Amino acid sequence: MPETAPSDWRRFSGVNLSQRALKAAAARKTEIRHAIRVSAAVGAAFALATALRLPQGYWAVFTAVIVVQSSLGATITASMERLMGTIVGALVGAVAAYFHAKAPDLGGVILCVTVALLAFLVSMRPALKVAPVTAVIMLIGTTTHMDPLLAAGWRVAEIAVGSLVGVAATLLIFPARAHASVVTSVQKIAGLQAHILESHVQTLRGTPGPTDYLKAQDDLRAALAKLQSGMTEADRESATKLSDRSVSEALPRTLWRLRNDTVMIGRALRQPLPAEDLAPAAADMLEASARFLRGTADLLAGGARPDRIAFAQAHQAFHDNVEVMREKGLTQELAFDDAARVFGLVFAIENLFSNLGDFEERIEEATAKKD
Repeated sequence: MPETAPSDWRRFSGVNLSQRALKAAAARKTEIRHAIRVSAAVGAAFALATALRLPQGYWAVFTAVIVVQSSLGATITASMERLMGTIVGALVGAVAAYFHAKAPDLGGVILCVTVALLAFLVSMRPALKVAPVTAVIMLIGTTTHMDPLLAAGWRVAEIAVGSLVGVAATLLIFPARAHASVVTSVQKIAGLQAHILESHVQTLRGTPGPTDYLKAQDDLRAALAKLQSGMTEADRESATKLSDRSVSEALPRTLWRLRNDTVMIGRALRQPLPAEDLAPAAADMLEASARFLRGTADLLAGGARPDRIAFAQAHQAFHDNVEVMREKGLTQELAFDDAARVFGLVFAIENLFSNLGDFEERIEEATAKKD
């Protein structure tokens, strides 16, 4: 067998390194795009601050770094909060600087009183969290030699430049809408809930998997919180007419109800189900529910419609099985705790069926608006 020349090895290794680098870059596409956005915003803010001869143009650069977020809605929110906080802090700082000029010996007292007042305001309006920082900078920073109102005006202008550049960079460079983040979050939540249901299916069929239910529920709560943040950002985009959010505000509430259903089912299945005749139909119903849940979430991203007929048939089979148990009086022989778990499981699955129907309606509303 002929040996490969060293130059061939170098060529092959170079190709492999290039392929690995491309794969790594593709896996971090979102992060790379965000880095490019921030870099472009910083460069634009620096150039604009220099062209406008802002006395402290670096604040425009700082603001551009701070406000550029992963989505347009988040950037708009950060920009508005920073700009409003700066306006309030600059005005209060200007007043404080005026009193400081009149009574230099009371500088420390004026500083503490100013910060206390703004901290009280921030406790009621967290969006103004940069106001105390702006006021402190105006009192002890390099703007103390300026007229207080002039210094406040320059500070607001510098922050406004950075905020506008940040929004423009997010809008024009690899634009990322909050609605896309909402869709991704909905799919992730549906996938987590479906995974929990499938784990319950394994339990009912006698082959429980290694699922850590506490961690699964923690992940689900975190994903639901992220969805709520995404909805807020999408609202901000929609309010500024830069995007048209098509997901109903009722959707997160429906997903929370579905999460509560998985918790109830998990409680009922902590111990082996005492009604063995119910287990197969319950497993089939939960399996169909998991498929329907994933399929409905995929519909939001342009996927095919879930099989509603198969889902309804699984529910009817489960309902018929419960009726047979009732007619035979099988539940009357159960102890109180066992009967409570059986009826709790039946109640939770019925709730799940109803809430999945509501989930489908919310998704169909969203896709109809998009179309």
